[in-house]
Parts: sequence; C-alpha cells; structure tokens
Amino acid sequence: MKKRLYLLNGNRVVIYVLSLIGFFYEVNISYIMALTLWLWLPQCLQLELLLLKVIKRKLNGTTSITNSAH
Repeated sequence: MKKRLYLLNGNRVVIYVLSLIGFFYEVNISYIMALTLWLWLPQCLQLELLLLKVIKRKLNGTTSITNSAH
C-alpha cells in the first residue's frame, strides 16, 4: 500500500511539473503528456506496480523460469 501511495504522489508531481513546463515555456507536448498521464493514471499506476514486482522478482532470483529449471 505504501508503494502505491508513493507512486501515486510521484505521478502527481510529474503531472504538475509537466504542466508548469508547458505553462512557462509554452511547450504543447508537455501539456499533452501531462493530460495523458492524468487520464490514464489508474492504468499507469497498475503498470508501475507490476513492473516493480517483476523487477523485485528478478533481483531476488525468483522468476518462474529459474525456479522450474532447478
């Protein structure tokens, strides 16, 4: 649950920073990226959590391929 909150707040910071960049430097792509992340925030959060699990498994050496080979 803590990881989820950290990722959610991190994504919010990214959205805010991209919006500020778009506002101060008049960069439209920054606005588009911020809006896209905002719209797909739940899906992005799920993907980030899944990637963290996969990375953690790989670092611990507990992938299903490795376990079945032993």
